[in-house]
Amino acid sequence: MTTIPDMPRRKHILGFAIITVMILLVLGQLKHLVVEHTYCEGEVPIPGQQTKPVNMEGTPDVVMLGVSWCPSCIKAIQFFAANDINYCEYDMETSAIGARLYKEVNGRGVPILFIGRHRIHGFSEATVTRSLQEAGLL
Repeated sequence: MTTIPDMPRRKHILGFAIITVMILLVLGQLKHLVVEHTYCEGEVPIPGQQTKPVNMEGTPDVVMLGVSWCPSCIKAIQFFAANDINYCEYDMETSAIGARLYKEVNGRGVPILFIGRHRIHGFSEATVTRSLQEAGLL
């Protein structure tokens, strides 16, 4: 019976090559998941939630209450970036202002989007597009 001494080495090399390819594929996909966050600086008036007239000049068109781990929040951010929408996000878990606003608006779930006079729970591209068009932002 003849044995081939290189066989175990070939199996290790093949295993290493497969793992390397898998890692490269995963890393290639991660770049598509990276999202730049634009956090609000200071307190921005929430559109449509004011009881008295507020000067909205210079404020973002969309205010989002969300969290960093939320897939719908990431989709919303990607949509705003792709459509050049001026938005900001308050992370209700890491921002004291975000947590307070979330409580003030009786938040249930994330994201909560404020566009013009609309308050939108969750992210639906069609609903957000309609609200942006109604507000004259798209």
